[in-house]
Amino acid sequence: MSHRYRLSLALFLLLVIVSGCASPNPASNAISATNAPEVTDVSMRLQWLPQFQFAGYLVAEARGYYRDAGLNVTILPGGPDAVPLPLVATGANTFGSTGADTILISREQGIEVVALATWFQASPVAFMVHRDSGIRSPQDFVGRRVAMFYGDNVETEYRALLAATGVDPASINEIPGDYSLAPFLERRADVWPVYATDQPYTARAAGAEIDLIVARDYGVELMGDVLFTTAEFARKNPNTVRAFVQATLRGWQDAITDPAAAIDIILARSPDFDRGHLEFEATETIKLLRYGIGARCAGASDRQAWAKEAELLRSLGVLKTAVDPATVLVTDAVDDYYRARGIECRR
Repeated sequence: MSHRYRLSLALFLLLVIVSGCASPNPASNAISATNAPEVTDVSMRLQWLPQFQFAGYLVAEARGYYRDAGLNVTILPGGPDAVPLPLVATGANTFGSTGADTILISREQGIEVVALATWFQASPVAFMVHRDSGIRSPQDFVGRRVAMFYGDNVETEYRALLAATGVDPASINEIPGDYSLAPFLERRADVWPVYATDQPYTARAAGAEIDLIVARDYGVELMGDVLFTTAEFARKNPNTVRAFVQATLRGWQDAITDPAAAIDIILARSPDFDRGHLEFEATETIKLLRYGIGARCAGASDRQAWAKEAELLRSLGVLKTAVDPATVLVTDAVDDYYRARGIECRR
């Protein structure tokens, strides 16, 4: 799952590799839809395996939307050894998927990446507990064993949740997280961070009765997956960016409208996946896509939401300086996609 990556070292190393890319001015990226892509062979690096979390890309590929846009797209899985941020920032891949917090942190550290579309308008992170554990709120974490994945969006959300609820981190017994749910299922951990779109299904399938504690229920509003590229690539190849973003939007619209057909596409690509698991993931993913501004425009970027997240990260000390969302967001392709359909995403 994408939230498990260790980004701190990668971000540090990238400072040596990536520098000097000026941020594009979103207002200057107006593109004629008739212009051909400057680059036709591009790659898209996912955060994890090709599951419903990435249905928009997979549907766009299967239905020829990228081909129709003049692109030859290679979709690549992510994993601990294939983290999108460093691969895209160094030019190994063209586009990638990552969390909104990673984009903001990267920009502060001098890694010039830009967000092209915001898919998960709300964070998918939740904190899973056994129903009979007596843990009902963050205040009940005190004295408990809480698994943690350090250096990524899980830790960011966890720290924000504790701050919002007045819980002292020193009162909690933090233990390292693991790729397997076994420590949680065997009750060697009391609280387990998960993607609410995915791992609760696995836990229930294993016989666990679980509840989820969600940070946004306590006023912690963070976002999730975004599509990104480098500022330099966006500036030099605006037609390619537009073609890729808008073809992906077509894919997501199809996946939202007909998730069963999207699941068929995913299973054709990865037949070992469980359909019931994908159906659960589809239901939960669409909720996040349709949260906030996504109810009107899936993939749109709410500048106020980005500004609030940047301020929250700064209040936690994750960001040391203010990051202006205007320097991070390149929204023309998404905005024009909806405007051509008579929809204004921001009212």
